[in-house]
Amino acid sequence: MPERFLGRTLGKYRVDEVIGSGGFAWVYRGYDPELEIPVAIKVLKPQFAGDPAFEERFRREASTAAKLRHPNIIKIYSVGKEGDAVFFVMDYLPTGLADKLEKTPTLPEEFVLRVGIDVARALGFAHREGVIHRDIKVDNIMFDVHGNAVVADFGIARAVSGHKQQTGTNMVVGTPQYFAPEQARAKPLDGRADIYSLGVTLYRSATGRLPFDGEDWYEIARQHVEEPAPPPTRFNSALSSGLERVLLRCLAKHPDDRPVTGEELADELAAILDGRRQGSAARSLTMAVSPSSAPTVIATASIGTRASRRVAVVTVLAVAALGAAAVPLLARWRTARETPPVAPAAPPADTVAMVAPPVSDTTARPDTSSARLSPTNAPSVPARRDTAARAAANVLRLSVTAPNDAHLSVNGVSVGDGHWRADTLKPAEYVLVATVDAIDGCESARDEQSVRLRPGAPRDVVLAPRGCGTVAIEGQPPGAHYVITSGDGTIKREGQLPLDGTLVLPVGSYHLTANKPQCAQFEQDFALAAGQAMRIPFRMICATPSPDKRD
Repeated sequence: MPERFLGRTLGKYRVDEVIGSGGFAWVYRGYDPELEIPVAIKVLKPQFAGDPAFEERFRREASTAAKLRHPNIIKIYSVGKEGDAVFFVMDYLPTGLADKLEKTPTLPEEFVLRVGIDVARALGFAHREGVIHRDIKVDNIMFDVHGNAVVADFGIARAVSGHKQQTGTNMVVGTPQYFAPEQARAKPLDGRADIYSLGVTLYRSATGRLPFDGEDWYEIARQHVEEPAPPPTRFNSALSSGLERVLLRCLAKHPDDRPVTGEELADELAAILDGRRQGSAARSLTMAVSPSSAPTVIATASIGTRASRRVAVVTVLAVAALGAAAVPLLARWRTARETPPVAPAAPPADTVAMVAPPVSDTTARPDTSSARLSPTNAPSVPARRDTAARAAANVLRLSVTAPNDAHLSVNGVSVGDGHWRADTLKPAEYVLVATVDAIDGCESARDEQSVRLRPGAPRDVVLAPRGCGTVAIEGQPPGAHYVITSGDGTIKREGQLPLDGTLVLPVGSYHLTANKPQCAQFEQDFALAAGQAMRIPFRMICATPSPDKRD
């Protein structure tokens, strides 16, 4: 019974409450008295813990997983054995994807895309390190305090799959509804099996149902191997064609037909997410960015279907028809139809320009609605070409890239999250700002850059805001001098102990040293995550001064 460990201490960790049970382990909420944080403790069930060979394999695989350091992979603090308990300790993340699906069976597409990007990047990193998960499913995807998806139980399924029953037959381990076809057939696996399982997970999140289900393990496995997955839009007609295409590609029967790496899948999902954001921004803003010199801004929106292109064209014509100021535009359009094409003539075929004509006082302007160009007053073809060329030279591209969770603004106007691009800006100075949610005092949470667009000089700008965590250095003896340096050498903090309060540092890896005369130098590497409150207690080894001797 899982209650047998309640109230016990495993290593330094106190076992407080049973929070889950899986096929091979019980899960408890525990407490780390040194870090003063809750932790999750996974303890092997007796039938597994009693096998010395399996114990050794489990601890080896858990130790390998503990070396994976990635923001979207759960952190394992300790792997050990105490008495009859074989266990490992990890971050306590109380909310997971299964909890969200229990409340809302069908999740919004943008949320599904975000989860897919996070998990795919975690898989790509783990696969490069030689670790295959083998059991990606909704139950193994958790969320940190910032809402980022975090993958749990890396390497554990491999430990169980290597276990042999008394018959000597290898166990097929995993969850049948999420099996890759090669997994259902007990074939050798690589990272593309995880890609398939992630496809099943995202399919369920987006449609509220699994692509394959049945009464028993064999029937489900047969469907994975033989039957094509139903199109997700059959169950959720609101899904985009882009997401449907990617999901079906992940669920391809042959591994060669799936995305090759987690990074490739993450990039495809991110492109769909960026397209949704840009389309939303273009539809909601007509004058999205207005520099101090107030140039007209033209935003471009990617249009994926003929129907949506027709809607966008109607929108443009409706905007152009507003007010008397639109009449000269129509006149110029008639003239342009009679003019030979001049390069560059138009945005790419898959984009539609959405132009907001400037609103101005037309009461004092003479009525030109009936004016027509005659051969005597019409500009010559070369003159029109020169005018078009000058106009094209004054239309520039600006692209801004930032982390997916970063909020972007241009000249104080919000333009979305993660990535923004405009292809038809006028020369001017633009103030670009990216911010992420962070704790108080986190200066790195905001990254700002001013750029001046000049004719013939498009710009691609990368902004890198970072969240922060806090570090409390609790070192002995007093008077020691500490230095904290970031892994890239760009951040340095130093001072004297005892430290008054905590240090606020951007997320990343750091190296801590402490020195004091007559004491051995203390050194420690650590990695800080967003929102993490870290304590680093230590006691330096110091020489004991000899008593004064008198002659």
